[in-house]
Parts: sequence; structure tokens; C-alpha cells
Amino acid sequence: MKAEARKLYNPQREEVNKPSRNQFPQTQKRKTIRIHRIILTILYLSLMIASGIYLFSQNQIVSAKHQQLSTLHDEQKKLAIIEKDLNRKIRLLNDPDFIANYARGEYMFSKKGETIIIVPKTEEDINSTKN
Repeated sequence: MKAEARKLYNPQREEVNKPSRNQFPQTQKRKTIRIHRIILTILYLSLMIASGIYLFSQNQIVSAKHQQLSTLHDEQKKLAIIEKDLNRKIRLLNDPDFIANYARGEYMFSKKGETIIIVPKTEEDINSTKN
């Protein structure tokens, strides 16, 4: 019984029979850890490079859109000015007195009892229209 007890409780024997924690030799374990670190570093760097490229391309798209927006704002201002001018012309063309004066000036219409006299152009006016 003492012999069996010695076998069961012998600390030296437990260490010998105990399976080792490290199945791989120490150098093999270091190599695998180093390989894992290298792989993680490569993955991290590739992720950073991909995100940098994505952000750079998005920045170019945004700057192009801002430029397009400023161009459209300028065009909108020009069209607003043209719209005001056209609305003014519409108001004037609805006025019968303006239409009568316009027709008299452009198309040489006359009122009843008026005579239209065409004044000949001077030589300076003729030369300026030719050039």
C-alpha cells in the first residue's frame, strides 16, 4: 500500500508523466508567432493603404462636385438676371403705348395724319456700318 501511495503521490513522477504544455519546441513557437505578427502587420498596412486610396478618390469626387456646384450657382445668377429682363419686357409689351412707340420706331408706322420722312444717312454712318 505504501508503494502504491508512493506511485500516486510522487511529485517527480507526476512531472515525468505529465504531458508537456508546449507540444512544439520553443524555436518553432517563436517562428509561428513571428509569422502571425508579420501577417497581421501586412493586413493592417494593406487596410490602411486601401482606405487611404478610397479617401483620396472620394476627396477628388467631392472637390469636383463643389466646382460643379459653384458653376451652377453662377449660371443660376445669370439666368435670374435674364429672367428679370424678360419679365420687364413682358410688362412693357402688355402696355399699348409702348407697343405703338416701338412699332413707330422700328417699323416706321405712323399715326393718322402723320407723315414719315426718311432722312438720308451721312457718309460717316454709311462707313461705320460697312466696317
